[in-house]
Amino acid sequence: MSQQIRLVSPLNKLSPPLLLSIASLIVCQHPAFCSASNTTSGEVSLWDKQWSRVLKEGVDALDSNRYWIAEPQLKQAVIEAGKFGFDDIRLSKSLGELGRLYTVRGRFSDAEPYLEEELEVKQKALGKSAAPSITNMGSLIRFYLLHGTAAKAIPMTEELLELVEGKLREAVPRAKKKLTLQQGVPLEGFAASAATTMRDPLIEWSITCDALGAVYRTQNNFEMAERLHKTALDVKSTVLGKEHLSLANSYDSLGELSLARNDLTNAEYYFEDALAQTERILPPTDAQVYSRLDKLAKCLIKAGKHQQAEQLYLRAQTFWKDEPAKNGEDGRAAYALGSLYTDQKRYEEAAPILQHALELAERNSGPCSAGLVPYLQKYAYTLYYLGRKPEQELLKARVESITGVVQ
Repeated sequence: MSQQIRLVSPLNKLSPPLLLSIASLIVCQHPAFCSASNTTSGEVSLWDKQWSRVLKEGVDALDSNRYWIAEPQLKQAVIEAGKFGFDDIRLSKSLGELGRLYTVRGRFSDAEPYLEEELEVKQKALGKSAAPSITNMGSLIRFYLLHGTAAKAIPMTEELLELVEGKLREAVPRAKKKLTLQQGVPLEGFAASAATTMRDPLIEWSITCDALGAVYRTQNNFEMAERLHKTALDVKSTVLGKEHLSLANSYDSLGELSLARNDLTNAEYYFEDALAQTERILPPTDAQVYSRLDKLAKCLIKAGKHQQAEQLYLRAQTFWKDEPAKNGEDGRAAYALGSLYTDQKRYEEAAPILQHALELAERNSGPCSAGLVPYLQKYAYTLYYLGRKPEQELLKARVESITGVVQ
C-alpha cells in the first residue's frame, strides 16, 4: 500500500484532464489492482473505508464552500474509487462530485469530461440489463445547454427521447396494473417521498423530460421543447392515469411554450386544461389554483379577451371568503382585477379594489415591504385620474420612503 500512496499523491497537483488518465494507468498497472485474486476482502474493506472518508470530506468541504479543501479531496476520491475498477458505482459518484465542484466554480471545460465519465461509468456499473441512466443523461444535457457545448445536447436528447418512448411502448400493455398514486399530490412530491420499490423509472424520466423541455424553451428551441413536454405528458397519462395532478404541470408547460411561440390559441387551451385539472383535485384556496387561473387570465388579456379575463378574476375574489390566503394570493388576485379595470380606464371600479388589494398585501407583508410598491403605484395612478391628488401624493410618499427614489 505504501507504494500506491507514493504513486497517487502527486496527482492532486495535476490538471483535471491529466488526473483521470494517469489514475487509470496506475489502477491498470499496479499489481494490487489488476486481479481480484491479489486482493483480500480485508483490503477491499479498507479501500472502501478510505474512499468513503475522502469523498465525505470532499463533499462536506464543497457544500460549505471550502473549495481549496474540496478539490484535492475529490481528486483523491476519484483515485481511491479507481481501485474498485472502472465499472463501479463509487467511481461514478466520485467523478460526479468532482464535476459538480468545477461547475460550481465556473470551470465548465474542466467539469465536462468528469460529468461525461460519470455517466459512462455509471451505465457500466448498472450493466446492460439495467434501465439506462436517463436522469444522469438529463443532467449532462442540461449542463451542455447551459454551459457552452449545446451542440452535444441535441444528439443525446434524441437518444434520451428514443429510450423513454421505447420504454413507454413497453409499458402500455401493463399500465392498468400500475399503482394508484395519491390524488392531489404533485408528481414531484410523490416521487421524492415514495418507497424505492414503488417508483417506476418512467415517473422520474417524465420529470427529466419536463425539466429539459423548460431549458430548451428558454433557448428558443421550441420544437425540441415540445417533444420533451409531450413525451412527459404521454408518460404521465400512461403511468398515472388521466386524472392525476401532474398532468396539469405538463399542460402548464405546454401553455408556456405556446406563449413563447406567440401561439395564443394553443396557449389558452393548455392553460384552460391546466386550471380545470387542478380545480378537480385541489381546493380553490390552494395556491396552485390561483396561479393557473392567473396564467390563463393573462393569456386572455394578451389575446384581447378582457371580459373573459375579468370573469376569471371576479371568480378568484371568492376563493378566500372564509379564510385569508396563506401566501398573499388574495391580495394578488384583487390587484390583478383592479389593474385590469385601470388598464381599461374603469377608474371608479378599480379604486376600491386596489385599495382592498393594498390592505391585503400590507397584512401579508407588513407596511414597509418592497412588495407593496406595485400596489401603491397602481393605486396612486388610478387616484390621479380620479382627481384625488392628496391621496395620490400620500401613496407616492410611501413609495419614496420604501425605495429611496423620488417619484
